[in-house]
Amino acid sequence: MHRDTKSRDVTLNALSVLTGGLTAAAFVGTGLVTGLAADYTAQRAQVKAASKAAAGAAVPVRSVVVPKLAPTPRPTRTVVTTRVVHAAPGVAQGGTTGGTSSSRSGGTSSASGGPAAAPAPAPVAAPAPAVAPAPSAAS
Repeated sequence: MHRDTKSRDVTLNALSVLTGGLTAAAFVGTGLVTGLAADYTAQRAQVKAASKAAAGAAVPVRSVVVPKLAPTPRPTRTVVTTRVVHAAPGVAQGGTTGGTSSSRSGGTSSASGGPAAAPAPAPVAAPAPAVAPAPSAAS
């Protein structure tokens, strides 16, 4: 049996439209059912949270009093060590080492034989900081 090409094209087009319509209906139905299930789940969760809140409000909650901890006083001791360093004999000191001289009305002079005041210690040069190596081209 030989079919007309025009009749065949109409049948195939109708089949394509029917298949597309059924696919669209399946997508819409799936989305609708999924939305209803999500809404139902949200309502159930809200009812459950409300019942828990009501049950929690009915039971008095005992407040726990936590004592505030105070620091424990500990014995303390302060140790102060004073060290006096004198220059060794024969070491040259900066400044003058002689006494002072003064003139009297008789024209005689005398020198006080007391030790000279200790000069301030010389500043000690701090060691030079270490120089970091230059970065290599390989890094």
